Amino acid sequence: MLLPALSRAKERAKRITCLNNQKQLTLSCLMYSDDDSKGAFCNTGSDADDDQTWLYQGGYVKSADSFVCPSTQNFIRTNLYRNLRTMEITLYDLSYYAGSKLKVPGSSYELFGFWGYGTDGSATGARKTKANVQTWIYKYWSSRYSYLQSYVGSVAGPSKACLFLDGDDAYAGTRNNIPDPIDNHGADGGNVSFCDGHAEFVSAKPDSKYIQMIYFATDADP
Repeated sequence: MLLPALSRAKERAKRITCLNNQKQLTLSCLMYSDDDSKGAFCNTGSDADDDQTWLYQGGYVKSADSFVCPSTQNFIRTNLYRNLRTMEITLYDLSYYAGSKLKVPGSSYELFGFWGYGTDGSATGARKTKANVQTWIYKYWSSRYSYLQSYVGSVAGPSKACLFLDGDDAYAGTRNNIPDPIDNHGADGGNVSFCDGHAEFVSAKPDSKYIQMIYFATDADP
């Protein structure tokens, strides 16, 4: 009887550490936005880009451990490379999402720095900034999902616009950004951070806030 209880307690502790990681990364994005001339929360090239090297290289995040969820086996090596977009020499493993919670290098977190998805990796919307998170109106995905109809016309606001999510396992055919049993913290939900600086564990129950949040935050039709 003690072993399952201990296991749950350990997972809760890891979930809290993960949540603290995401909050630190997000507060660092807020600091970056203060320095950016357009108030952008991130320095990524497109909606498909999970590059987080600029946070580390720019000194906004001091420890590479902050990019690793303790519920995963992910790790960050010391390998350096030149980022051809920023021209900075930095840690290669922070330039991409690891792809799973297995023992592979890379960040444990996906970065949602843009509004919208591009099937070819291009930006279909706009980079999230201090200004447009205050005015972005939700109206696209609701046409496809009936349970989102009540959000039509709602303004996103920084408390609804996510930045970091627990990574969604890309190796098992479940890349839907909704938590699955094989993802960082299982199917119950995942840690999410938002443009107002807060982070929380969001339930993934049917018709839950998680489903609303993920489509709200990636709405592609400004």
